[in-house]
Amino acid sequence: MTLSHLVNIIESRRGRPHLVIVIGKGGVGKTTVSIMLADLLSKKGKTLIVSLDQAKHLLKYLSLPKPHKEYRIDTNLYAMQFDLEKEASKFTGEYSRLLKQIMPGLKVLNIENAADTIRNSPGFEEEIYLRYLEDLYKKDYEYIVVDTPPTGVTLRILSLPRNYMFWITSLIDLRSKIVSLKYSISRVLGEKIEPKDPVLDKLYELEERYKVLSERLADSDKTSYVLVATPEPLPVYEVEKTLEQLKNLGASVTGIVVNRIIDRNLATKLGIEKVQDESIKRILGIRCIGECVKIGIRMAKNPPDTLEKAREALVGSFPLTDTY
Repeated sequence: MTLSHLVNIIESRRGRPHLVIVIGKGGVGKTTVSIMLADLLSKKGKTLIVSLDQAKHLLKYLSLPKPHKEYRIDTNLYAMQFDLEKEASKFTGEYSRLLKQIMPGLKVLNIENAADTIRNSPGFEEEIYLRYLEDLYKKDYEYIVVDTPPTGVTLRILSLPRNYMFWITSLIDLRSKIVSLKYSISRVLGEKIEPKDPVLDKLYELEERYKVLSERLADSDKTSYVLVATPEPLPVYEVEKTLEQLKNLGASVTGIVVNRIIDRNLATKLGIEKVQDESIKRILGIRCIGECVKIGIRMAKNPPDTLEKAREALVGSFPLTDTY
């Protein structure tokens, strides 16, 4: 199996647009592998590669003039570098307006301070990434390849919909009791009862939204996951943990790519043959759910930091075995 075989599996899946989420430790070549996959997929249909990684290597690799704008790179191939800070400003304003709408009592407070608190709250950046992932499912592309931030951040993003649904369900129950009590008191006092509760309406809206998103992220027809590692202990460990967490989320992995494999003779001369062999053996020992291909990519002579070099490096992909 090569990257071309992996692309054929992705093509056979029905959902459009189909998201290909590329996950791995920082520095293992996620951006390069994402470019390779996007380039191959663009031969099958209109494809977007978008990088959420704030290292912003995609800007350099594909010579993008600026972030947060989609550019046509080649026939059927488009690219965009996500800008976290730009989205953070937009969503901070949105949340401030929402607070004013559903909690009018906050008008007596300094709403700008509330906005600053939101911006610096734990999980805020992950929420921004998640909102953008949600929007990708609405874009007019056949395939969208997502170059993700480092593994820990990515797994927190993917876990959010299920976590949110747990808390939202609890909040709906609590708010329903509050609204019921409020209506009972209003009837006793003979006061006018408002037909709707804006907070409860918003909670129901969020519950449905995160339910749909959670299902999409776990549906192999709509989303494929490709894990990337180099033949070293820590990146391989992250692949193992990522696979485990994706299983817990109901998602399956389509492909595992071991990047920058060094020729065995050279590895022996460098004294890293044992480490490389053991790392590859661990990858081969991983059991996936469903169809999952394992692919190796040989170390390129020159860093594949352009589209042309990525295409050249593609010939170095091969079916992964314990003999390389």
